[in-house]
Amino acid sequence: MLRIGHDAQSEEAPTIGSVTVRRVVIAVAAMIASLVPRTAAAQLPVARVGPSTAISGVVFDSVAQKPLVSARVELVNADSMSAPPKSIETDTLGNFRLDGVRPGRYLIGFTHPMLDSIGVEQAPRAVAVDGRSVAMRVDLAVPSPRSLRVAICGAAAVADSQSLIIGIVRDAGTRAAVASSTVAVEWANFTIAAGGLKRSSERRTFVTQETGWFALCGAPASGTILLSASHDADSTEALQFEMPVSGFLRRDLFFGVARQIAADTVARVADSLAMPPGPRRSGDGRVSGSVVAAEGGRPLSGARVGIRNGPETRTDERGVFTLSGLPTGTRMLDVRAVAFAPLELPVDIVDGAAPLRIPLVSLKALLDTVKVRANLVDNRDEEEFLRRKKRSGAGRFMTAEDIAKRNVILAADLFRSMPGVTFARDENQYDILVQRSMSSMTDNPFCRVSVFVNGFALRDPTVNDLNAILRPNEMRGVEVYDGGAAPPEYSRRNGCGSVVIWTR
Repeated sequence: MLRIGHDAQSEEAPTIGSVTVRRVVIAVAAMIASLVPRTAAAQLPVARVGPSTAISGVVFDSVAQKPLVSARVELVNADSMSAPPKSIETDTLGNFRLDGVRPGRYLIGFTHPMLDSIGVEQAPRAVAVDGRSVAMRVDLAVPSPRSLRVAICGAAAVADSQSLIIGIVRDAGTRAAVASSTVAVEWANFTIAAGGLKRSSERRTFVTQETGWFALCGAPASGTILLSASHDADSTEALQFEMPVSGFLRRDLFFGVARQIAADTVARVADSLAMPPGPRRSGDGRVSGSVVAAEGGRPLSGARVGIRNGPETRTDERGVFTLSGLPTGTRMLDVRAVAFAPLELPVDIVDGAAPLRIPLVSLKALLDTVKVRANLVDNRDEEEFLRRKKRSGAGRFMTAEDIAKRNVILAADLFRSMPGVTFARDENQYDILVQRSMSSMTDNPFCRVSVFVNGFALRDPTVNDLNAILRPNEMRGVEVYDGGAAPPEYSRRNGCGSVVIWTR
C-alpha cells in the first residue's frame, strides 16, 4: 500500500522493474492544490463567523477525471479523538456536506474502493474552524496519474515517458485477493538495423503483496501491451490493452476456472492448409450486454460476440446478447458486426458483473478519407512486384485494389483470408502465421511463415505485432509463397514459405 499524505515513514518495499518503491511522503495540501480547482489560497481553510459551520466540497477522481461517487467522507475532531466522527457519502456529482461543525481543529478524509485498487492510503487533511463563518469549502481528490507515476516509478521514469500499471489480482469465485502471484507486462520494440527491421520483446514482472496489489513500471506510455498473471497452476491468458494517453492504467485481474472440451470437428475450412481445430474452453461463467453504434447509440442486431476459443453468440434485434458456459476470470471478448470495425476487449467474467455496453465504430467513419493509389514504395519496387505477379507461377498476389475490396480494418482480418496461410498459437499462446511445412523431418505439419515488409525481414512477428505496424488501407501489395518457392531475397531457407508485404 502506498501512503500519500502526512508523516508517512520511509521503508523497504517491492522492486518494480529496476525501481525500488518506498512509501512516499507527499504534502497533502500541495497534492490537492495540483488536482482540483481551488477558490481559496493554498492554506488551511479557516472559518471566521457564526456559531457552527457547514463544510462542503467535492471528492474528485483525478484518475478517471470525474467526480467520485459514493466516497465515504469523514470529519474527525483532532482535539477529542474519542468524539464520534461526522460522516456522509458523496452524491452522484461527488458532492458532500457536513452540517453543524463546532469550532475546533479537525481532520477530514475519505475512503473508497478506488483507493484500495490503486494501492493508495490517503492521509487526512487538517482544517480549522473558529466559528466565524456559516460555510466553508474543502475539496478532496484521488492523486493524479502523474503524481502516482512519480511516487511509484520515480521522476526519471516519468520524464522518460514510462507508464505505470497497477491493480489487484483476485480469485474470480471468491473475489479474494491472491498474494504471491506473478503479474507480467510485455510489449514489442521494432528497430531498423543493418540486417533489416528487428523485433524484440520487453518484459517486466511484479510479485503481488498480501493484498494482491501490483505495480508495474517501465512499459511505454502509449501503444499496445500484453498483461497476464500466474499463480501456481493458475494463469490468465495474455490480455491486450491500449495504454491511455496519461501513461497510467488501473486494471484488476481475475483468476478463473476453464474446462477444455473437444473441438468442433463438424465445421471445416475449405482451405487445405487450414489448421486442425484446437481444444475449446468452457465453464460456468456468464456475461451479458448490448452492442450499439458508437455514433448515435443505435442497437446493432446480428453482431457476433464470443471469447477466444470459447462460446459465441449473436445479438438480437435490440442489440442484446447473453453468453453462458464461459470460463470464468478475465478473458478477451471478440465483437464483430458488418460495416463496423472489429473490437477486442478484456472483460471480467465473474458473478454479479454488470451488463456490458459495447460501442462499435463504423467503417464509414474510419474510411471516408481513404484513397487507394496503385503505385508502390518506389518505381523499382512496383516494377518488380508487377513482374513477379505476371511471370511467377508459384506465388499468390494481392494488389491494393484486391485489398480494398476485402474492406478490412485489421491486418489480421486480411491474413485470415489469404490462401495458403492460417493462424496457430505459439508456445506463449500468441497468434502467429503458419502454413503446411514442406519438410518431412518434423512431427509438426505446420511451420512459421517468414514475413517481410518493404524488403525488411521481421523477426518472428506475432499477429498482434502485424496489427500494430500495418494498416490494410496503406498496404499496396502482398505476395504469398509456399516453402521453397519465394525469391531468394525473400526466403529464410527454412523449409517454410514467406509473406511479402509492400506499403506506401
